[in-house]
Parts: sequence; structure tokens; C-alpha cells
Amino acid sequence: MVMEVLENPVTGETMKVIESNDDKFVIEYALKPYGEIPLEHFHPGVEQEIAVTTGEMHVTVNGEHKVIKAGEAYAAPPSALHFQWNPHDVEVVATETYRPAGRNHDFFRTLFGLARDGHTDAHGMPSLLVRAAIFSEFNDTIRPAAAGVRFVIALLAPLSRLFGYGRLIARYRETG
Repeated sequence: MVMEVLENPVTGETMKVIESNDDKFVIEYALKPYGEIPLEHFHPGVEQEIAVTTGEMHVTVNGEHKVIKAGEAYAAPPSALHFQWNPHDVEVVATETYRPAGRNHDFFRTLFGLARDGHTDAHGMPSLLVRAAIFSEFNDTIRPAAAGVRFVIALLAPLSRLFGYGRLIARYRETG
């Protein structure tokens, strides 16, 4: 049973939420042809399993390139740096499971809502101050892979709060 459908019109990602509780967050994930996620990142203490049903998902996990084909699955270890993309002209569909769930559901709801409402760039990333707000709010759930980006976000977080960007991202959590 699908609980909710999240769509990112910028990146071409679609998530059909299948299960969302403290133990796990399960989605049917689709990525359009030639699509990619906005940036390499990691989920602190979370294992992410990807089971591809259609097409093939390309991922880097801790710097190693992997290709997961239809019928195959891969579990990225907890806190693994990863990036996903689809280099082909057919959509890739996978079931992704996050254990424990953390606040991944709220994070994706927020990021995809920002993209839907025009608050991201052509790669699906919000402005630097909005990015500081979102990654500060969800620091327990998701972090950019690059240490320099994490440093800049930490420096800009107080300014982001001052300008009210925390209220902007809270709006997406509250309306989910």
C-alpha cells in the first residue's frame, strides 16, 4: 500500500512511500533517464539497501562504482558516502530501504517540496542559506559527503536561522 507519493520535478526522482516508521523507511524509487541525485551524501548510522526492479542503478559507495541491475540488490553499510545516477535512456526503478528510518521521510518530503515550489537550482539543490537550514535541521539524518560543504553549512546555519529559512523548511514537514 502506497502511503504517499513524493516527486522531485527537477531531478526526476519519484518516491512512493511504502512504509515509514522508526525501524525502517521503505520506498519504491524511480529515477528518470539520465537523472541523478543532487549531491553525494551519507545517512549517519543508517544502512541503505537498493533492490533494482527495472533498469540499472549506478552508485558510488565510499568511492567505489557499483552497477545494480534489475533483479539485484546492494546494501550500503551504515554511514556510507554514496551517490546515485541513471546513465541510460530508460527509467530505473528500485525498492530502497533505510534502517533505521531516522527522519528520512521528512527530509525527502522537505527537499522535494522545495524543488516543486521552485526553491532549488537546476540540479535540485536549494540556495546556500536554505541548504544550511535543511542540513542543520536534518543533521541527524543526512549530511553532505564533502567536509568543506559541512563546514560552510555550519558557519551559515545561524545566518540562515536569522533570515527565517528554518520556518520555510518546517512548512514542508508540517504539510506532509
